[in-house]
Amino acid sequence: MTSLYSSARRQGLRMFMTVTAVAVLMQTDAAGITGMAAAAPSDSDVEVTTSSSTAIYNTFQSTLQKKNGLSAADTYLEANIDKVTTHHATLMVLQLENARIKGLTAMTDRMLVPNVQDKMIKAYKWNDSFTQLMERTKDSELRALLKEARDSGYRLVMLEGSLYPIMNYMDFQKYNSHVKPDIKQYINIMAVETGNLAAEDGALIIGYQEMLNRALNQERFLQDYPKSNRVKQVRTLLNNYTLYTFYGLNNTPLFDYETNTMVANAQKGYKAVLQRNPSEDSDLLAKLRAFMDVVTDAKYQKTSAVEKWLDQKVPTGSYTGF
Repeated sequence: MTSLYSSARRQGLRMFMTVTAVAVLMQTDAAGITGMAAAAPSDSDVEVTTSSSTAIYNTFQSTLQKKNGLSAADTYLEANIDKVTTHHATLMVLQLENARIKGLTAMTDRMLVPNVQDKMIKAYKWNDSFTQLMERTKDSELRALLKEARDSGYRLVMLEGSLYPIMNYMDFQKYNSHVKPDIKQYINIMAVETGNLAAEDGALIIGYQEMLNRALNQERFLQDYPKSNRVKQVRTLLNNYTLYTFYGLNNTPLFDYETNTMVANAQKGYKAVLQRNPSEDSDLLAKLRAFMDVVTDAKYQKTSAVEKWLDQKVPTGSYTGF
């Protein structure tokens, strides 16, 4: 079992995570945790800014930068977020996200140590949380690690037979009423992604309608908040979902490898979403409607005409993470 957790294995699974919807959990182009992670404060924020708000913000910064400061910073933020401006609240939430993403690699490495994985898997039951797994082990060191992972803002998932920590964006939703609207929507989008992964082991594991509905929410975010600090992260997510929509994934291709026929559930799901939603305000739906016209004419076969349309309208080179 040791070979399962070799360096190459870890690297391969991390690569898998970056080419699926989880990719955005592992990357960010936001400023560092001590920098400005959002736009400058608006006039209304300036009016309500007080010395106490700035003091809380500064204390949060120093707490977050301490060794193992993720849990303490989150506790401090939760206790004081209603005492600061929306601008400061948004900055602190984004900086907490940055710090959690930065710390995720180290936490992953600690959990992939062979004897640690062996102990975790021995106690693990399907869909366990860190808390549930803690309750099943008497190993004090393992319990401490699991508690640290949970309190640092991660959740537990099983990927290809190994247990991993990933970002827990549902934990950020407790701050939604305090942050700016774009960041609230961003958190909700990411909470859906981490709460129910879209892909695993090179295969789509959610329904086709669910996949399109997520993509439409991502597209709407980009339309509503084109200058948001988190545009690039959502754009990366939408790029992945666009490729899922028109090509599928390696182990769940849109067109069957042997018959070249479009997957029946995809046909049904795409038609249902197109019937429920107008395509005038959605580039994705407009493109999908045109695609379905071409595919229908081809009797749902991946003909040269379908391939030509895909090459011209959805070239894979125009999207990242495929």
